[in-house]
Amino acid sequence: MIARPLRCVLACWLAAVGMAWAGPMAAASPSPAAPLAVMPATPAAPVGVALAQKYQRGVDLRAYWVSEKYDGVRALWDGQQLRSRQGLPIRAPAWFTQGWPATPLDGELWAGRGQFAQVQSIISQGQADDGQWRTLRYMVFDLPAHGGSFDQRLPALQTQIAHLQQAWVQAVPQWRVASHEALMAQLRAHERAGAEGLMLRRGDAPHRSGRSGDLLKVKPFDDAEAVVNAHLPGQGKYAGMTGALLVTLPDGRSLRLGSGLSEAQRRQPPPIGSVITYRYNGSHGSTGLPRFARFWRLRAEQPPVSSQNSQIPASDAGKQLSNQE
Repeated sequence: MIARPLRCVLACWLAAVGMAWAGPMAAASPSPAAPLAVMPATPAAPVGVALAQKYQRGVDLRAYWVSEKYDGVRALWDGQQLRSRQGLPIRAPAWFTQGWPATPLDGELWAGRGQFAQVQSIISQGQADDGQWRTLRYMVFDLPAHGGSFDQRLPALQTQIAHLQQAWVQAVPQWRVASHEALMAQLRAHERAGAEGLMLRRGDAPHRSGRSGDLLKVKPFDDAEAVVNAHLPGQGKYAGMTGALLVTLPDGRSLRLGSGLSEAQRRQPPPIGSVITYRYNGSHGSTGLPRFARFWRLRAEQPPVSSQNSQIPASDAGKQLSNQE
């Protein structure tokens, strides 16, 4: 059982969470760099955060636009500053957002395929490093405050981004597919090129906050987030290190993640109370627990959950709900 304080904190976290470039960007930006903008220290309400559901075969793909799923960090421009999906301020150099519109933008801070850790490291710093921020692009995919359908928002978005004339701000390319087979062929091609997956946006739908069928993600694997609750001691070659992470799922149950951790992560595991992402392949029919769950990465931009560091004795590890596959 999870203690009542942890359940309460987890519930707050859940309410907040709700969802082909291979090298650094060499585009020029204003020089000299302007000083850092002053950011408030307290979270603000997210700006119309739309979250994706999982794609299932049978969807009428003719109704959707397709784009790449960027392996970066979600960032929302609220008209004054960049904020994370949870409403926390993102400290960008003033030049990065200079001249941006007073209306909201929704996009992804991105450094290229496979560079998620680099993006996360840059935005999690207490002070924005000007040189590092010059390696980032802001890939914009929606106008949350626009009242029209996505078919109408897309040309408005493209016009607005073109008007900025900033190389580090780009409208995400969107295209159409006619069939599931064509979509899967594109998914395989993007996966081979190092992309994380694809996104589908329904053309006739207005912008809606929360999860809906208007926004779908197409990926070769499932992923989800959980809170680290304990470090389970390792045995054998992992003696003296972390053998597995005990994490708390959104429904309050526990799951043991024993695979996916590097040796360095076993020596210095994600902190207790931190939010991690794990990959899995479907769910068990009897329990609903994820199958073949494995650690993927730490969500450093997520606010940590307050918790006491706990180490569970090896003798008690077997008593926890676990994933043995």
